[in-house]
Parts: sequence; structure tokens; C-alpha cells
Amino acid sequence: MSQTSRSTSPVVLLRISDGSFHMHRTFSDFAQAVRSAEAYAGAGFLVAMISATGRFLMGFNPRDGRIAG
Repeated sequence: MSQTSRSTSPVVLLRISDGSFHMHRTFSDFAQAVRSAEAYAGAGFLVAMISATGRFLMGFNPRDGRIAG
């Protein structure tokens, strides 16, 4: 019988940029990552949501909301 354990490693990376500077935040909870991305976009930042494997998941334009990925 195998045991399943939840990974504590990040599931989602946010790349947050104002055009001249960028920073990264990592999340292990997808819903929290989306809420954070929406908040950063609402504050005027461009946000890219990337999976832990490096795949682009979703983008958020400043103040405009989500863009398809």
C-alpha cells in the first residue's frame, strides 16, 4: 500500500512587473495565487502566472483583469 503526501513545494509562481523592475512570489495554493495576482494587477502591475514546471498559466494586465494563456 502506498502513502500519498502533499507536496510543500510551490505550485504557482507569480512574475510581477512594473515595466522596469520585476519580482517573483510563490504559492502552494492556486486560489490564493489568483487572488494575489488580481490584487497586484489592480494596483497597476503586469502579472504572469507560471506553473512550478515553467509553463505559462495565465496573465493579468494592470487594472484590466485576466488575459488568456
